[in-house]
Amino acid sequence: MPSKSVVIQVDERAHVLGRRAPTALGVIGSVRPTVKSLLDRVRPKGDAEFFNVVTAQRKAWDQMLDKQSHPARSKDRIHPQAVARAVSDLAAHNAVFVIDTGINTLWSGNWIRQSGEQRIIGSFNNGAVGTALGQANGIQALDRSRQVIALCGDGGFNMLMSEFLTAVHHKLPVKALVYNNSSLGLITLEAEAIGVPAWKQAIDFPNPDYAALARACGGVGFKAESPDELRDAIDKALKADGPAIIDCVVAADELPNVPHLALETMRNFAEAKVKETILAVTGG
Repeated sequence: MPSKSVVIQVDERAHVLGRRAPTALGVIGSVRPTVKSLLDRVRPKGDAEFFNVVTAQRKAWDQMLDKQSHPARSKDRIHPQAVARAVSDLAAHNAVFVIDTGINTLWSGNWIRQSGEQRIIGSFNNGAVGTALGQANGIQALDRSRQVIALCGDGGFNMLMSEFLTAVHHKLPVKALVYNNSSLGLITLEAEAIGVPAWKQAIDFPNPDYAALARACGGVGFKAESPDELRDAIDKALKADGPAIIDCVVAADELPNVPHLALETMRNFAEAKVKETILAVTGG
């Protein structure tokens, strides 16, 4: 949460008020009746300047997201934003998206366009990597008729890939989408954000062929390595009977978008990149 903002928090759970940021006012209740009660006590205003500014900024942000997620952005590389947007476009109207922890959280969170009947579920706690597929199995076991899609980074999927065997064993039609960049992408960014060169020996790793893995486990697998393969692979997986894995080989050097970036973070990032270049030249 922004540290300099005046925060008014409305929540039905009294114990979470002020948990994420100091609140100027904490209200126990639901947002809809709270806002309605406030509107009844506020005189209408004709000045729409703030509304117009926020609307224009949101429009520009959405246009930027659309541009970055367009499959034709590169001819030979799949950008992770395109993966999330394709899943969003092709998913069922009441699908459940289960998002894993890591840089894939950013791709999925920014580029999925959630409809009113869809749900987005995740732990959203740093370090809870590898939980998405297990959560997806649990949700699917409760409702086998609803489409459940686990969006996983390759690191998180590798940590708990045995959960796919669970899906096959119990005939749970979970769809597991893997952002395959052969690295722990968020760890790289976290290191560089504090000016430390990323230790690639621990961050980068070889991955199996996830589509072949799915078939070996008794499910179905699809793989996309180029933009023109992406939507077809995802569409076939979502329509397949039973559990499926979609192996999406994405660009490993993609940087996420953030609304605000501190000068210190930019300086640390530049310093880390210089150190990485020196280490690459010297072999250190």
